[in-house]
Parts: sequence; C-alpha cells; structure tokens
Amino acid sequence: MKDYLLISNTTENIINDFCLGLVSSHIEKSTNEKISYRELSPRKAYEWKLTSNKYDLKLKNIMSDFQINYGIDCNFIETTEMRKKKLLIADMDSTIIREESLDELAKQIGKEKEVSFITNEAMNGRIEFKKALIDRVAILKGKSTDILETLKKNININDGARELVKTMNMNGSITVLVSGGFTFLTEYLQELLGFKYAHANTLQIIRNECQKFILTGKVEGSILDKKAKLNYLNQYIKKYNLNQKDSICVGDGANDIEMIQHAGIGVSFYGKLALKKVADISFNKTNLLGLLYAQGYTDKDIIRP
Repeated sequence: MKDYLLISNTTENIINDFCLGLVSSHIEKSTNEKISYRELSPRKAYEWKLTSNKYDLKLKNIMSDFQINYGIDCNFIETTEMRKKKLLIADMDSTIIREESLDELAKQIGKEKEVSFITNEAMNGRIEFKKALIDRVAILKGKSTDILETLKKNININDGARELVKTMNMNGSITVLVSGGFTFLTEYLQELLGFKYAHANTLQIIRNECQKFILTGKVEGSILDKKAKLNYLNQYIKKYNLNQKDSICVGDGANDIEMIQHAGIGVSFYGKLALKKVADISFNKTNLLGLLYAQGYTDKDIIRP
C-alpha cells in the first residue's frame, strides 16, 4: 500500500527548491530511501509517494513543524488502488462559498452580530446545530424574500470550487452539495457550478395580506443536520454501488464531522478545531484545488471554467 505526502499552498506561491529539498531530506532520513517528488502545480503543490510501513511518526511530527514554520499545508494521504474518487460531497457555507449564508441574511436586516455569534458557537460544536438553526431562522420572521435574491447576487464562490466540480464531473464522479443552509441558495449553486445533486433545508415562505412573499421564520420539514449529511453520503454510496473509500467529503464545521469521519478522504477546509481533529487532511493555505491535488490530479488534468 502506498501513502502520499502532499505539500501545498495556493495563495502565496512560496514552495521553492529549498522547501522541496528540505522535505526530501527529511523523507530520506525517515525511510532510508531517496524518493523523488512529483510536481502537481508549479510552486503550489507537490507530492512524494511513500511505502506505508517505511516512514515513522517522527516524520509526521517533523512535517507538522514544517507546516507551522513555513506556512505550507502538509498532509499524509492514505490511498487505495483508485486515487481518483467517484463521489464528492461538499458543504456549502464557508466551503463552496466564502460566506455563512444565514449571517449574510442577518446582516441585511441589522441582526448580524447576534446571528453570527450563534453560527460560530454551532460550527465549533458548542451548541446543537438544530437549535442554532431554529433560533437564527426565527430572527428572519416577517422579512421579504427579496433578501434571498440579494444574497444570491452578493455571494463569493471560493477559489477552486468551479474547477473542482467540473473536473470531477468530467472524470465520471458524482458531485453532491449537502448543506445545513437553504435550498434557495443550493439550487442556485447547483446550476451555477454543475453539481449533480443538491440538498439543504427549506425556508417557509408565505404571501402576506399585501400579496408580498415573506419569511415565516420557520423551516419546512425535518432539519438537515450532521446525521442527515452522513445519511446522504451512505445513500449515494448505495445508489451508485460504491464503497466509502470511493468518496471524498469536504466541510468546515462541527456539522460536517460525521460525513468527514466516514469518507474515503475527509477534508477540513479552513475548518474549526473540532473538525480538524477528525479530518484525514486539512487545508489552511490551499484553495479547493487541494481536493484535486489530494487525488493525484495535476494542473494539466484540471478542467477550467
């Protein structure tokens, strides 16, 4: 069985010959083998193929220090025969998009401070997600649905999201957006980015006496939480006759923990500490192209929008 050491930083282009030589020397000392690196993206991403039982915990500790000292993400990736995954499940808020959608809705009505506090507590796992969602949605009661359209116009897609979805689609993978956010936004992003499927919560909307559409401050049906995200992972594995090793899942908060733990590769993307503790790999200096590099894709393989 082979493992890979992936180093990456897509924001600063700081991976130079010195860094590459240093990592190679540490690997050689740990394995007693001279192992060449493979360039995935010039100055941004490189990997070394390692024999699983030929490197030790000391190398992992050294690379952890290297990561801190040089500002470069370092991840050890266990692989199966098929490195390129057949199923991608991605969180939406602070993962595919830069924003937390409920926080942005609250900002439009002057309630950002109280809502963002609840969001942060929930994403760090300090309060239960369902309660946090119900409390935040209640603040939107009586507001026009115009705020939903305004949000769609103002969100920012995280770097690498378009390439990630398009490349995996073109390579025959199933791409799924699963969010504790809301369908008005996941459906928009599904069409914009090309996700095959999308799942989220549904905001309850009514027409008031003035024939205007307003939010009731409630969610329709059951709430999509961390257990639901895991259920969707299992559902698509079964639907397409896959196994867990065929999947890669990415998120940033406590609500993503269960699907991350059960994925073939579970990725923390600029994640909260609670998620980093259980994720297989973590990106803090690398955009969403990191998920492709983790599967062995190079820049030449990536499909650009």
